[in-house]
Amino acid sequence: MSTKFSKKQPQRLSSSTLSSKKKKQRLSIPTRTGEEDDSRVSSLPDSILCNILSFLPTKEAVATTILSKRWKPLCLSVSTLDFNLYNLSRRTMKTAADLSRLVNSVMLSRHDTLPIQTFRLKCCPFRIWDADDIIELIISAIQRRTQTLELNMMFIDVHNNFVSSLFTCRTLTVLKLKNLTIREDIPQINNNISPLKTLHLETVFFVTHTHLINFLLTFPLLEELEANDVLITPPTIFVPKKADKVKCLSNLVTAKLSGNELIPLFLLSGAHTSLIIKLTRPCFVEVPVFYNLTQLEIFSDLKLQSWPKKWIWILEMLQNTPKLQHLIIHEEIENGNDHEEEYSWWEDPKIVPECLSSHLKTCLFRNYRGNKCELQFAEYVMRSSKVLINMTIHCACDIYLNAKFQMLQKLSLCPRVCKFVFE
Repeated sequence: MSTKFSKKQPQRLSSSTLSSKKKKQRLSIPTRTGEEDDSRVSSLPDSILCNILSFLPTKEAVATTILSKRWKPLCLSVSTLDFNLYNLSRRTMKTAADLSRLVNSVMLSRHDTLPIQTFRLKCCPFRIWDADDIIELIISAIQRRTQTLELNMMFIDVHNNFVSSLFTCRTLTVLKLKNLTIREDIPQINNNISPLKTLHLETVFFVTHTHLINFLLTFPLLEELEANDVLITPPTIFVPKKADKVKCLSNLVTAKLSGNELIPLFLLSGAHTSLIIKLTRPCFVEVPVFYNLTQLEIFSDLKLQSWPKKWIWILEMLQNTPKLQHLIIHEEIENGNDHEEEYSWWEDPKIVPECLSSHLKTCLFRNYRGNKCELQFAEYVMRSSKVLINMTIHCACDIYLNAKFQMLQKLSLCPRVCKFVFE
């Protein structure tokens, strides 16, 4: 008797069955509970938790003290105090005295040996504050060895005590001021050198140019300066004296200027690396010699204003930057009006700037439109530069393809020793 054996065929699963199994597998992955998440956070060391809390506004950092007894000393050890008055209730903060009590209570709760790494205060423009109370609490913060001070004052006038505290603080290295007016004379403090390295000014008003110059020169170790809309009120024409022109911030490394009024450029003549200038109106500021500057960026945003000698002024900048290695010219699209070519003026200098003959390595031209003066400037740089490595021109995005081809043809005919890129 013979017996037949048949192999059992493997069962084939339909695609719907496979997908349902995958869903079950995904659903079977265990999820963490809120308690497990809390335990993971609580397991972090105090130093990391303090660092996390430092990124929160002080109001939210204080709120963590209700979590457990461990969080209260952590909150009081945070190195950043951030008070944003937009987020404070009108009921709790009716006057500047209320704000002062709140800030002082937080600072007094901290240990005296703990410095304040960053103190940030943003006032609310919709409330009437007593300026003296606001200034006093800022002075109190400065006296607690603050390293970085950021103030958005909403045009509160500051007095002499505030300015004196800035100059005499031995720990302050970063200062950022926004929306305030400095009306008082700059105090003369003998045998005092401020350690400030970084200064940012945005919409800050001074009474005279002399006030502004004295304010900046009080920070002789300054390395980084950023000034946006630093204004003189009421507006006056500044004619520097010979004694003023020799004054400069000798340790300055980088400077960035923008706005309708530029800080007197002679103050920046000691800049060692980079200078960025955003022109929003015709500039008639006298150009000093920048003996050590290696990178220059000129951003032109004139909003259709006429400035026939703009390219002559830019050429003067090149003549007064003998060690310049990198140049960036940025033309805003709004500048390309029909009258620019008619009124602009260019003339080849009799003497080639030293930077072109010896040092300039890269030149970048953004938003190039092929106007007469732009073409003459680009051709002059390529023709006169002896060590130039790269000449890059980015054409404005609204230029038609045929016009771009014509621009490329003209620029390609210019004699040069560098690599030329047209985009």
